[in-house]
Amino acid sequence: MTPKEAQRFTKLLHNTDDMTPLEKAEVGRLKTAYLSAVITETEAYVAAKEAYEDAKKHLDVRDPGEREVLMTLLKSMRDGEKNVLIIAAELETHFGISA
Repeated sequence: MTPKEAQRFTKLLHNTDDMTPLEKAEVGRLKTAYLSAVITETEAYVAAKEAYEDAKKHLDVRDPGEREVLMTLLKSMRDGEKNVLIIAAELETHFGISA
């Protein structure tokens, strides 16, 4: 999301006084969809982190195949962590929620 889009999004979420009931319902659906995506990304990160932690305990890093599996799980965990950090910033910016 570009800064300009983020600014419009924030304004839309907080300025519903002049909206019709249908427009307010659309904003409500938008918030619900966004928060659902937040939950999905958070769950994916937690699952990736748990898979990585489990693999660290049970895989032998000296074995090339197992090391590759471990590195793939680490990448998934890092990608999920990055997404969660982006979401945390968006939650604070758009909803005033500190995650």
